Amino acid sequence: MARRKEHTHGEIHDMAIKSVMQYLHIASLESLSLRKVATDIGYAPSTLINIFGSYQQLLLSVSEQVLIDLFEHLTSSTSDEINHNHSPIHATEQAQASIELMAHRYYQFANEHRVCFKLVFELSAPEGVSLSSNHQQAIDTLFSLVSEQLTALFPKADHVEIIMMSRVLWGGIHGLTCLGIDGKLFTDQTALPAMLSSHVHGYLLGMTQEKDLSCC
Repeated sequence: MARRKEHTHGEIHDMAIKSVMQYLHIASLESLSLRKVATDIGYAPSTLINIFGSYQQLLLSVSEQVLIDLFEHLTSSTSDEINHNHSPIHATEQAQASIELMAHRYYQFANEHRVCFKLVFELSAPEGVSLSSNHQQAIDTLFSLVSEQLTALFPKADHVEIIMMSRVLWGGIHGLTCLGIDGKLFTDQTALPAMLSSHVHGYLLGMTQEKDLSCC
């Protein structure tokens, strides 16, 4: 029986997102439906349509929450581990270490939340509809983590260059991560952290050399 008027729209909104995320920890997206979500939280499907607009918009709201959770995972883990390093460290070394650690944490999050993680990149807004401002902000905030470290490494680079570098660098990290969780690297999965570190070191070294040459 529907539990009408027991919760506010905001509470039902959060309940539905939580239900989807819990379901995707144990099952596939293909087996999920709006009716299953509604049944799980005790409301009619029409209630969810009234709140989200459509099943796809519900999933987009889930995607937004996954991005928020990912940001929290990256920032808390990064700050904790960097702060526990008591040895003196140069600012540029710290920036590189932060990027490397975020790459490892990115893979860790993706591996622990595989279906939710894939949902973020496989789902798109309906044709002619833009992502919500909060959703776009969640994406931009994640990239800002990388951009801040790249700015510390390349202080003479302009904003456009930093944006470009952040996308290229993280594109490689994302690609390795996706191949790793799908078992498509055809190697021991424990080797992935080393591959991520190699990618980060190689890209940053290449960009450093390129910037040095451009100054000559």
